[in-house]
Amino acid sequence: MRYEIRIQAGMLTLETRREDMPLDTLLSFASRQNPKRGFLFVSKVLGKHIPCRPFQMRAVYDRLAAQLQGLPGPIVVIGMAETATGLGGGVADSLARQEGRDDIFYIHTTRHWLTGPVLITFDESHSHAPDHILYAPQGERAELFARARSLVLVDDEISTGRTLRLLAERVAVHMPRLRRILLAAIVNWLDLPQQRGLMAGARQEIRLLSLLEGSFGFRPNPDFRPALPPRLSACRRSLYARHDTGRTGLIMPHGIDHLPAGPVPQGPLVMVGTGEFTFAPFLAAERLEEQGHNVLFQSTTRSPIVEGDAISRKLIFTDEQGEGIANYIYNLPTDRSVIVAYEHPAMAAAHDFPGLVAAQLWALPRAATGSVAA
Repeated sequence: MRYEIRIQAGMLTLETRREDMPLDTLLSFASRQNPKRGFLFVSKVLGKHIPCRPFQMRAVYDRLAAQLQGLPGPIVVIGMAETATGLGGGVADSLARQEGRDDIFYIHTTRHWLTGPVLITFDESHSHAPDHILYAPQGERAELFARARSLVLVDDEISTGRTLRLLAERVAVHMPRLRRILLAAIVNWLDLPQQRGLMAGARQEIRLLSLLEGSFGFRPNPDFRPALPPRLSACRRSLYARHDTGRTGLIMPHGIDHLPAGPVPQGPLVMVGTGEFTFAPFLAAERLEEQGHNVLFQSTTRSPIVEGDAISRKLIFTDEQGEGIANYIYNLPTDRSVIVAYEHPAMAAAHDFPGLVAAQLWALPRAATGSVAA
């Protein structure tokens, strides 16, 4: 199928080869405040820039996980910060449920400095905040990590594959028994020559999986000159970034001992995760939905996007970690009570976002000793 999508930044031309789910179900489109890349594929099922029902998100996790069944274990699943921290956790969780396994280890990259040893750091060339950190698992998690025979890297989209290939190569050094590498995304934009190039020279078998596969081209609008966003700092130590939410690893299913909790407002709800803290808030929203509540899920982000196209509402505020970085939430409903979920109860006091929307505050219980950045 061929599509032409006009956005403020220019014209996107899409060619899809396979749509396990229709393009219109999976994606909308917007314009970035980023001179490196003017367009943005806005997922309708990720629970990030567009509010989404938890059961729809779980259906995506289940469909991606179904393509991973039968892998030799242990399996390490890595989600890419910040957009895919929840997606990666959900795919690992669904896979463990589907197969009844206890050898699935989930960890996500982060942009926050913690105490504890770093395994690798790397950059994402088109990102607005390029640094990624992957921490070294400890204790029994380290042993499971080292014995892994399958590695699954999860992102919301694959547009060049550069970042995922780089991460796979650097992580594989620490996995002497690794046999298979799988790159999983909601959408894969690599054409067939690009896919062959991505796999060329790899020591392990590499396979790509997605719910939609195709290619795209972009013709910039020369008159589109958005104001540049505030300058973002590089990774530095955060006030309350925790180890126990996925930054040093979780053994699935679930993996997290406690979910954020608090009073439940009356009527329709929207649960908002904060930054990289998305998997546990998603599970909390999913539980509310199972209890009969009318609930949507989405999360805040560092990604600067121009209002218009798929972005109907934009709020700007400082980050919840105390780093002084501009954060955003897009398309937040105005007809629902808002719950904002934090990974530490002290974070809300210094965060200006809840006051903008009269939010109810939920949080994880205080972390065990050593689980919060010093």
